[in-house]
Amino acid sequence: MVFPKENDLFGKYQKQVLLFIAIVSFILLIFIVFFGVSTYFKVNEIVTTQYKEQQLLLARQISTGIMEFLDEKVDLVESLAENEPDSTPDEYQRLFKDIYDGSQGFYAIEFINDTGIVVTGYPEEDVPIGYDLYENNQQWPIEHAKETGTYSTNPIQLLEGGLGSFIWVPVYENTQYKGTILAIIKMSTLSEKYLGMYDSKGYVYMVDRNGQVLFDGSGHFEQGENSIEILNNSHSRFLQIIYEQVNGSEGTGNYLRFSQGDDNVENHSENGNTENMIVAYSPINWNRRLWSVAVVSPESEVVALMNSMLFQQAMFVTLSAIMTMMGSIFIIFLLLRWNKSLKFEVERKTMELKEFNDSLERANSKLKELDKLKSDFVSMVSHELKTPMTAIKTSAELLMTSSDHEQIDSHELLEKIITNVDRQTRTINDLLDIAKIESGAIDFEKERVNLREVIDTAVETIYGIAYDHGIIINISSPSDLPKITGNADALVTVFVNLINNALKFTPWGGRIDIDVADTLEHVRVTVKDNGIGIPHDDLEHIFERFYKLGGEVFDNEMGTGLGLAIVKRIVEGHKGKIMVQSKEGKGTCFIITLRR
Repeated sequence: MVFPKENDLFGKYQKQVLLFIAIVSFILLIFIVFFGVSTYFKVNEIVTTQYKEQQLLLARQISTGIMEFLDEKVDLVESLAENEPDSTPDEYQRLFKDIYDGSQGFYAIEFINDTGIVVTGYPEEDVPIGYDLYENNQQWPIEHAKETGTYSTNPIQLLEGGLGSFIWVPVYENTQYKGTILAIIKMSTLSEKYLGMYDSKGYVYMVDRNGQVLFDGSGHFEQGENSIEILNNSHSRFLQIIYEQVNGSEGTGNYLRFSQGDDNVENHSENGNTENMIVAYSPINWNRRLWSVAVVSPESEVVALMNSMLFQQAMFVTLSAIMTMMGSIFIIFLLLRWNKSLKFEVERKTMELKEFNDSLERANSKLKELDKLKSDFVSMVSHELKTPMTAIKTSAELLMTSSDHEQIDSHELLEKIITNVDRQTRTINDLLDIAKIESGAIDFEKERVNLREVIDTAVETIYGIAYDHGIIINISSPSDLPKITGNADALVTVFVNLINNALKFTPWGGRIDIDVADTLEHVRVTVKDNGIGIPHDDLEHIFERFYKLGGEVFDNEMGTGLGLAIVKRIVEGHKGKIMVQSKEGKGTCFIITLRR
């Protein structure tokens, strides 16, 4: 039996092998092209969505900036009306000048007396002194402000040109109406400050509740025109966006840019003279007025972002085709390798997703703990505020309903009322202090501080409580103790809280030692007591907000659990550190280090 040679076998099946390779190559090429195109469209969708979100964020930032700017101006005028009700015209003019020069944004500020006559204002050249609003039937904003308080108008045309919003603030001395302060803010001020800064191929525009154009960076509308009347269903997609804006909505949309003279842009799209525009809009709710700002960008900017990716994908498809045609067998082998790699990647991603899921579960548990902490906090605050009020009410009712012949110790009842008022005041102050510190509202104005004087003040503040508990407070410090840079009042709060904390957990006849030492770079203060100490499990939590140690304390005053949290944040606000050492039954020692 004769077997054909290997070359003969190959020659015999050469056409079949080549056809098989060609079919596999063609299928692979189609798959690569399809995958590249579908990926492009998916990425394009993602990029477009992210771009819209970015534009919406920009619109939201602009609207927020405008609201804060306008609120600031209203606050200034209201403060002036509240604090200077009996000022003379000359005094008002001086005050107006100070506000005008110190706060950019006002076009003019005027004072209108109780008869409706403009008596003074600044700048004088922009104020119609002597103008009678009642005589000219323009008294309605004054009457509206007298009834409802501060009243602002939608932007209206000014005699000097442009649009301006009028802020009317009534002035009362006690209950007597003295007049009205009128402040005018021009829309051009807002456009220069917030709307004219958008550097892009697009533009920004702003409309009010009625569709009146307050600003248009594209130049399609004149300031003061009604956009709804101009569009008038000719540009339905753009008009729908305007309707969303005047209704106070926030979001994004698309419309076709229209050319000057086009009656219906959407019917001209086939001529190639239109461009799709992306609009992101956000409302401005200010003093019962509704405006809306929109950021408009051409969709071509999104296309530009995709051009480089499209080029890379085209190169990828081309190279893939060349490689496929040059060596299908190698590509098949490579795809097998890729499949294995993909499987490994899927397994890795699966592990990552599992870890991410575990982290989400931990975060969910943490959120549940925070929710429980919130509930506990509300319950604790309700108890801490309600308990003193109940004691105060009971004592007050007993004093009020007692007759002369009843033997009631009124002095003791009054002391109980004062004690509970002080307790409630401490609770409220602690809550306010921790809120201000954590929000950054407290700015520690620092100066050169004598730390010994701070400690003496703190001891004097709390000495009466120590005396009542029979506890001795001893202070030790060097005579040449250097001054530190800090806020004296805040540091007094630190040591009052530390000493008060030591008093709570130190039995009758105990001792508190305060030792001050000077090192090369720091001043170290230790506050040590010989009280009951802190359990080891509680040490790592005592500086947390609302954390309270278990068990009863003197006078059954559990406190809010904020004292040590306030202490830590004040010390850290002074670039210092605080540590605690304690053993049950041996006492507690707090160690504070402050920079010299």
